Amino acid sequence: MHDSFARFSGGTIVMIVLVAALSIMGSWAFACAAPLAAVAALAGFAMSRKTGLTLVVTAWLSNQIVGFGFLHYPQTFDTFAWGAAIGISAIVAFLAVHAAVGRLQSQSPILTLPLTFVVAFAVYQLVLFVAGYPLEGSEATLSGDIVARVFEVNLASFAGLLLLQWAWGSFVRPVSSTRHA
Repeated sequence: MHDSFARFSGGTIVMIVLVAALSIMGSWAFACAAPLAAVAALAGFAMSRKTGLTLVVTAWLSNQIVGFGFLHYPQTFDTFAWGAAIGISAIVAFLAVHAAVGRLQSQSPILTLPLTFVVAFAVYQLVLFVAGYPLEGSEATLSGDIVARVFEVNLASFAGLLLLQWAWGSFVRPVSSTRHA
């Protein structure tokens, strides 16, 4: 299936805008602990590659705009590099989930939804670890306490996004082969 912005459904556009707005609010509340793994998990489960990437990049970009524009993140090489690492981590997490869901299409969402979160969070943290290792502040940023806090934020956000989609009824649908083309 080939997406284009012209073909995005109204519901998809609304969901992207809504998740961006939630990302902005989450960025105010959690700063660097934005729930990007949660967004990657749901997007990888429910959306085509192009639509999901649009959602993940929009959530990441919203977080960066709030951080640098309003929370006054330091404008240093390391801070910009961390921002890029976070974005790359979210994209790779989405791609990993998207690939895993493509292989698990016949499984129940009761199995695949928790698995998407585990895959997204593990890949997100692994890529951050690899990318962040040479950067200043990596010891503190990748400490057990911080990773646990990021996990809590992402798990709560994942649950919240699932409730949101359940209430709305149009974001997460059973996966079909055409959704993951």
